[in-house]
This record gives sequence, structure tokens and C-alpha cells, in this order.
Amino acid sequence: MPHRSNDPAEQFRAVETLLTNWLKERRALLAQYTALVVASDDHGQGGRSGPRQAQLCELLVDYVSAGHFEVFAELLNEAESFGDDGAALASELMPAITDTTEVILAYEEKYGSGKNYPETLRRDLSALGEMLESRFVLEDRLIAGLHNSHRRQLQAPAREA
Repeated sequence: MPHRSNDPAEQFRAVETLLTNWLKERRALLAQYTALVVASDDHGQGGRSGPRQAQLCELLVDYVSAGHFEVFAELLNEAESFGDDGAALASELMPAITDTTEVILAYEEKYGSGKNYPETLRRDLSALGEMLESRFVLEDRLIAGLHNSHRRQLQAPAREA
């Protein structure tokens, strides 16, 4: 976890590293989700999807946890070090992000236990995909509104020199 710094550039670099790793986790999550959707389509009921399902559930929990307990907090720390009002954007977006978390964790609770629900898998995967898409849009708005605006602030003095 990045450390909290009063130096905006140092805090930015720490968050940049955190975001890079977290977005790699997002790509792995999407790849696993896609593999599970393809497998469920190929096999009709998803009856052979146990290992893929378990891996997807693990990735879901890891990704959501990292977002809530590290990434979002560090983005707010970064905003504070830049003297921004990042809390306003976060308070606008976080309730909707939290709503997606509840749906994602409900999916994990149902399928993460190793039980197979072939009659509802396709429907649940579709709902999960829609929820992930919504979440990623919200997360990207938060990143753009906080971190990317700080990138521009850091690059502005370099352009003026």
C-alpha cells in the first residue's frame, strides 16, 4: 500500500503504481469473466465451469477489496495532498460504486461456495457483466476526475519551462 505523503508528486507516483497494478487485476478479471461466459455458452449449462467459476469469484473479491480498501482511499489522499476537493467527486460516485459491490459480492456468495447453479448461470453472468461495466465506468470517472487531473497539474510546470 502506498504511503501517505505531503509531497503531491510523490503521492501521485505512489498512486500511479497502485492504479497500474489494480487495472492489471481488472484485465485479469475481465479475461476470466470472458472465459467463463464462453465456457457456459459452449457447454450449454456451464456444468464444467467449476474451476473457472472459483477463479472468477476469487478475482472479484480481490479486485473489489483492493478498490475499497486501498485505491479509493489513496486517490482521496492524493487529492488532499494536491489541495483538491476530491471528496466531492468521491461522495458523488461512491454510493453507486458501493451498490455495484453489493451485487458483485452476492454473485460471489452464490457461486464462490463451489455449488453449481446451471439453470441461472447465464442470467447471473449477464447481470454480473452489466454490473462490472457500470462499476468500471464509475471507477474510471473517479480516476479521471482525481488522478488524471493531477497528472496534468504535474505536467503543466514542465511545459512552461
